Amino acid sequence: MDVSPEDHLVFDIALDSLGKLSLIDYIEKTFGVKIGEEQLLKFPSIKTISEYIRKHKLFHKLEDSTWTGDLKEDKEVELPKYSFLLGMIVRSVRSVANIFIKIEGKGFENIPDGPCFFAPNHQSKLDAFLVLSYLDKKTLKGTYAYAKKDHVKGAIRKYLAHWTNIIVMDLTKDLKESIHKMAEVVKLGKKILIFPEGTRTVTGGIGSFKKTYAILSAELNIPVVPIAISGAYYGDAKDKMRIKRTKITIEFLPAISPEGLNPDELNELVKQRIEERLKT
Repeated sequence: MDVSPEDHLVFDIALDSLGKLSLIDYIEKTFGVKIGEEQLLKFPSIKTISEYIRKHKLFHKLEDSTWTGDLKEDKEVELPKYSFLLGMIVRSVRSVANIFIKIEGKGFENIPDGPCFFAPNHQSKLDAFLVLSYLDKKTLKGTYAYAKKDHVKGAIRKYLAHWTNIIVMDLTKDLKESIHKMAEVVKLGKKILIFPEGTRTVTGGIGSFKKTYAILSAELNIPVVPIAISGAYYGDAKDKMRIKRTKITIEFLPAISPEGLNPDELNELVKQRIEERLKT
């Protein structure tokens, strides 16, 4: 795309979170200038960013490395903890939901023993609880879930997140640290549940997939298990206020190896497998 000096990173260029992270990393490695994500968004234009860099740069050198190259290095990160609360919460949610809705899980033979990314489509607030509720105790203990900071507000939710394996990601502040946490999880041989759409569907169809998980998968050679969720979408705002007598299916699809695929190809293949399953 054509970029003007007066363009804003978000409003004009529509730079996503990973794009901002890559730009911050490039600026630091090329000019020695550290700019935080919040500070970056305060610049009104590309031109003002350039002027700031010219004024504060310590050097000017070009390197081939990117922030993704750091993923293979061991980092000191603090991960959330596991407690009995996780199993109790997810199975309680499924038990209560089963009173009103028929819920079926299948494809458990497709869950690998080692590390992997669970990548489901996102239809409802129940999705994460239901997916996790079908994991056996050992697998559940070694599975971490990703959640946006906006969804973990208040002391109680923060406490529960810390003790239920939830990695809280702040898209405007600590994105790189959050990604390194996810990298450390899979390098420890554990699993991560992440919704590539980033938010629940508003139409019933599958939205665009963000590729954070695909970058990690490709860089670290970790398989991805697509999960097809059907029957959980309630429709428009009026429908959300009533209970539907429906059937929700949670199906774990065969794992996809990232070998020979770049992140974009892997991301598209995961989405394609889920779409194909939902059509059958």
